[in-house]
Amino acid sequence: MENTFFLLIILIAVVAAVIMHHHLNRVPLPIIFIVVGILLALLPLYHHYIFNPNLFLFFIVAPLLYNEAQSASRYWIGRGAINIFSLSIMLVIATVIIVGSALHLLFPFLPLALAIALCAIVTPTDASAVSAFAQPNPNFQVPFTIMQNESLFNDASGFVAFDLSLLAFTTGSFSANRAVGVFALEFIGGLITGAIIGALFLSIRRELIQAGDDTPFVMITLELLVPFLAYFVAERLTLSGILAVVAAGLFQGMENDSLQLVSSRVQLVRSNIWGIVQEALTGVVFVLLGVSLPTIMEQIISKHPGLLGLLILIGIVLYVLKFAIRLLWSRFLVWMHISSNHRWQDAWLMAVSGASGTISLSLAFLLPTINGRDLTTDRNALIFVVTVVILISLTVAAIAVPIITKMPTGTQTKPMSQWTREMIMTAMNKVRSSKDAQAETHIVVDALSQQLHQNNRPHRREQRRLFELTDAAEREVINRKHDQGDFSDDETYYYLRFLDLTKFTFNNTVWQNLWLRVRFGVHSSRLSRDLKFGEEMFFTTPLIAEQFYWQRQFHAHGEDIRPLEEVGYQAVMHALKQERHQHGEVTTVELHDVQRFYRERHRRMNMPDPVPQVVYQLFLTAFHAEYEFVQNALDKGTIDVETAESLQQHIIFDEMAYIQNNAAFIKQ
Repeated sequence: MENTFFLLIILIAVVAAVIMHHHLNRVPLPIIFIVVGILLALLPLYHHYIFNPNLFLFFIVAPLLYNEAQSASRYWIGRGAINIFSLSIMLVIATVIIVGSALHLLFPFLPLALAIALCAIVTPTDASAVSAFAQPNPNFQVPFTIMQNESLFNDASGFVAFDLSLLAFTTGSFSANRAVGVFALEFIGGLITGAIIGALFLSIRRELIQAGDDTPFVMITLELLVPFLAYFVAERLTLSGILAVVAAGLFQGMENDSLQLVSSRVQLVRSNIWGIVQEALTGVVFVLLGVSLPTIMEQIISKHPGLLGLLILIGIVLYVLKFAIRLLWSRFLVWMHISSNHRWQDAWLMAVSGASGTISLSLAFLLPTINGRDLTTDRNALIFVVTVVILISLTVAAIAVPIITKMPTGTQTKPMSQWTREMIMTAMNKVRSSKDAQAETHIVVDALSQQLHQNNRPHRREQRRLFELTDAAEREVINRKHDQGDFSDDETYYYLRFLDLTKFTFNNTVWQNLWLRVRFGVHSSRLSRDLKFGEEMFFTTPLIAEQFYWQRQFHAHGEDIRPLEEVGYQAVMHALKQERHQHGEVTTVELHDVQRFYRERHRRMNMPDPVPQVVYQLFLTAFHAEYEFVQNALDKGTIDVETAESLQQHIIFDEMAYIQNNAAFIKQ
């Protein structure tokens, strides 16, 4: 039970960090994860916590690498084989040898084998973390593609180099021939093992598709088993489990390419599940580092007081040397596929983007307990040095990558939010042009308009002010019509009582909601002398129950509430229109919420019940208008393909949401 509670709190911490990042997007997400983890370390449950590195590697790193591999482009991997070999193998070897030797010379108390191990730990790059900092700039598509492919394979190179350096440190001897042989065996053997397992599961899934048994549960469950099985089998054979996972993931990616429109539902579910898994596991990695960091620092200070500064210096030197080699390598030994007139800029981008991340952290925690006498042979000290490198590399990337990828002045395109807004407005205008189905048009337009404000939090005080303004306008016109003899005393009295209760339904707190449900349920039972009808009203939202109740109340007195509501509605819309023109500071979201409240009330009380078939047709019209908007923008060349794909995905998800919840649009 304690372990379950432990994991639940970790996941809650990951969610909290992601939410914080949405409001602090200039701060790298991994750093926020670490800070949240440090705060968790204050809880008694997490005091002096250090996790099991082997389980960590199996349950977290394997599925992360598998997802990266299956998402990679086989086309670019084939075209970039030379770069993959150069960056993922040759650069890793050069870095661990040159930087490791330099560290040993600069800090002689650091054994050469451990210096090389430190370099091996920080050579794997985290392309997915860095790409989040980049601005959309087509001029740098090739460098980012190269780095994504590199990160798949330099992880395995880093693991193998790490194993060899640790072997040399623990045995005290090193054989170059043996090291090359072990490297080749683990590298090639891991790839072959993963390829075999990937091909086996690939054939099983294809048979299931052909037999019509490709349900999401079956297909996704089988796929989730692949990375764990590939890693387990390869490690049992003393091969590279990491490369086995990568190879299996590449085979799965081949299936994704060949499926195209086959098993579309499975592909969509798979994409969503793996997206959630990757974000959750990445967050867990860095939160666990934050949880462990206070204990690590405490142990370092207790054994070697006052030497944290030296560890920070080692981390800075390690990062600078690694950065310098990567910069020169990227400039002179990387083929960019297409001619580029900003090669140094490409090289700087690839250098600062070579940030250490999840895999480096995983390798750091795989360090065995080393009972050395001095500071630098202490496991906690080495983990701290790696942490310094990770934090520096992510911070530098967060600052430099947006600057390098910034579009030149005058060439910036409209942001994605602006394209989305224009697309939705086009659909709303198209639906409004239908004059024959007012009730149905109201439903569709309101559903579309909500998307324009879904990410804006309404200011409650401003919202209440607008509602009080509309309430006063409605009362004023009703009283004036009463004075003119258009409405009777009873009609005016009951309608003003209706407006009194409307204040509660608009605010709609939990207790007000419960009180209104009881009131409308009891009064409806007494009015209709039907207990079942009262029960139905109790379980109906007060926003709807209120209007049914007052319609019946007026009907019982031989009167009709609709003429009064029509007059009140027109007065409300006029007041909001004047407010919008007179006070430009009125934010759109508050105005939209108030308008939507009155439009819904007006539709239910004055318009016929919506016809589901007409609502469906209008939604199809809206989606078709959005597709036409994207197509026209592509034809004119005002939008790039990547933005168009994002807009198309937006439309597809909206269509799916409507199909799955179409009844809710009629009942609201």
